[in-house]
Amino acid sequence: MEITLGKFTVTLHEGQSCSLKDVQESEGVTKTVFHFSWTEENAANDDGFSVYWTEAVAGVMYKWDSRCMSARELTAHWDDRFSSMLSRLSPVTCYFDGLGRNRYCWALSECKHPVELLNKINDQSGRLGLQFSFGTRQFTRRYETEITLLTDVRDVPMREAVTDVAAWWETLGMKPMPVPDDAREPLYSFWYSYHQEVNEADVEAECRRAKEMGFRLCIVDDGWQTEDISGGYAYCGDWKPAPGKFPTMAAHIRRVHELGMKYLLWYSVPLIGERSEHYREFQGKLLRSRPSLKAAILDPRYPDTRAFLVETFRRALTEWDLDGFKLDFIDTWTDDPANAPYNEGMDIPALQDAVDVCMTEITTTLLAIKPDLLIEFRQNYIGPHLKRFGNIFRVGDCAGNYTRNRVAILDLRMLTGPAAVHSDMLMLAPFEDPRVNALQMISCMFGVMQYSGRLDRLDDAMLKTSRFWLAFFKEHRDLLQTGTLTAYEPHLLYTWVKSTLANECAVGVYAIDKCVRPDPADTIYIANGCMGERVLVELTGTYHVRVLTCCGDEADSYDKTFDGVTAPAVPVGGLLVLTRKN
Repeated sequence: MEITLGKFTVTLHEGQSCSLKDVQESEGVTKTVFHFSWTEENAANDDGFSVYWTEAVAGVMYKWDSRCMSARELTAHWDDRFSSMLSRLSPVTCYFDGLGRNRYCWALSECKHPVELLNKINDQSGRLGLQFSFGTRQFTRRYETEITLLTDVRDVPMREAVTDVAAWWETLGMKPMPVPDDAREPLYSFWYSYHQEVNEADVEAECRRAKEMGFRLCIVDDGWQTEDISGGYAYCGDWKPAPGKFPTMAAHIRRVHELGMKYLLWYSVPLIGERSEHYREFQGKLLRSRPSLKAAILDPRYPDTRAFLVETFRRALTEWDLDGFKLDFIDTWTDDPANAPYNEGMDIPALQDAVDVCMTEITTTLLAIKPDLLIEFRQNYIGPHLKRFGNIFRVGDCAGNYTRNRVAILDLRMLTGPAAVHSDMLMLAPFEDPRVNALQMISCMFGVMQYSGRLDRLDDAMLKTSRFWLAFFKEHRDLLQTGTLTAYEPHLLYTWVKSTLANECAVGVYAIDKCVRPDPADTIYIANGCMGERVLVELTGTYHVRVLTCCGDEADSYDKTFDGVTAPAVPVGGLLVLTRKN
C-alpha cells in the first residue's frame, strides 16, 4: 500500500508505518528525518519500505554517484539503481551542470545496512525521480529505525556538495581512523611488477633499488602465501608464508626494515581457498561459494570466524613486525540471495552488523599493538563506515588506465575526508617512451602514487623520469594532497586540476590546449599531463620560468611578464616552474 507524506510517496506493507519526524532547512540544505516502524511478522517476511519523490530541477546535465568511474551521463529513466551498504559504496548521488556546479545532491544517513537507491529522469515530464528502499529483517530484534535524507540545492561546485555530505556522515559517528604521516608517502607495490612470483631475495633486491630511488614503503601482494602461481585464490586462508618463497618471514621483514623500508602485506580477508588447510574446518560456516575464485567467503556472523581473522592479523603483526596490511575483498561481504541463511550458531544475524563488529575487532586489536598502523582498502569498499577501519583508500585495479586513476583519485578525495587516497599501482612498461610513462605519474599527482615497475628492467631514461617525479611528489606532498583542491569539468573527467597551499599552487593539465588559471601564488608548478607540447595559461605578473622535461632536465629558462592568456612551451610529461619576481 502507499501513503503520502508531503512530496514523498511511501510504499509499505500491512503492519508497517512511516512518519516525518523532523525537517530542518538551512541555506539550501534540507534534512528530512523519517521514522519507520514494523512488526515482528514484517521483519520475518523482510517486508521493506520504499520512499519515492520527484523534483523539478533546472540545469541538470550530468550525474555522479559513488560507483561512478568514467560514466557521468544521465541514464535511461526506467532503471538506474545501485545498492549501498557498509562493505560497498556510499548512499549519495549528485546531479550537476556543465560548469560542474551542484543542481541537486541527495544522501542518506543509513550507511551500514543495505539500501537501494534509484535515480531517474522521467522522459515525459523531465523531472528527477528519486527513491530509496530497504528491507527490515536486517535490523535485528529492532522494529523501528530513523533515516535522515539530506538534500542540497546550493549553487556550489559539485565537489563541495559531496565533500559536505562526507563531513556530515562524520558528525553521525562515522569518525575516520587516524592517518599516520607514512600513509601519504609514495610506495612501491610488487603486484604488477611481480604478480605472484615473489620471493625473499627478489623483494629485498627490489626494495634496495626502490629505497635508492626514494621510496620508503612497499606492499608485497598476492603470492607470498602460496607456491602456486596459476592465479585464483585456492590457497588463501591459512596465511602461512610459502616455504619455498619466504622461508624466514620475520628475518626477511627485518632485513627490509634495515634497508629503511616499511613493509605492508596483502590479505584477501574473507576468502578461504578450496585447497587451504582451513577450508574443511570452516565448512558450514561459509557465507557463499565463489567457484570462479577457487574459494569461498567466510561468514563473519559466526564468532569463531571473527576470532580466527583477528588472531590471523594479530599474529602476523606481532611475529613479523609488519607496518601495515592491504586488506582486500571486503566488498565480497555483501548481502546476496546466495548467502547462507541465519542459524543459531551465529551470534549476529545481520551480515553488515557482523562486518562492522569483525572490522572493529580487527582494528581495535591491531591499533592497540601499533597505533600508527597502515591499513589499505580499495574501491568499491569506500563508504563512510570503512573510514573507521582504514586510513588508505586505493583506486580499484585499472592497469595502464591513466584516466581512471586520475578520476577515481579525485572522486575518492571527495568521499574519504582525511584518509590518504592512493592511485592504483602504475604499471610501467620498459619499452614505453618515458614521456608517456610520465603521464601516468602526473595522472595521480593529487593522490599518493603507488609504483609497480620492475626497476631492474627499466632503462636509464625511465629511471631518471621516475626519480624526478617521485622527488617532486615527495617534496610537495602537502601542497598536492592537503592543499585547497579544485578539479575542473567533472563531466569531461577533470581536464585540469589545481591545489593551493600558502604561497604555492600546483596545476595538472590533462587535455591539449586547455586554458588553466593558476592561483596567483609566489611559486606555480604546471605539470603537462597530456600529449600537447604547450600549455595555455591565464595569468598576470612577472615570473621567472623554468621549463623541465619529463626527467627533470632544464629545457629552457627565462623571465616573462604574463598579461592574460599565453602559451608557453613545455614538453610532454614535463613541468613548468614559475617563480614570481619582485
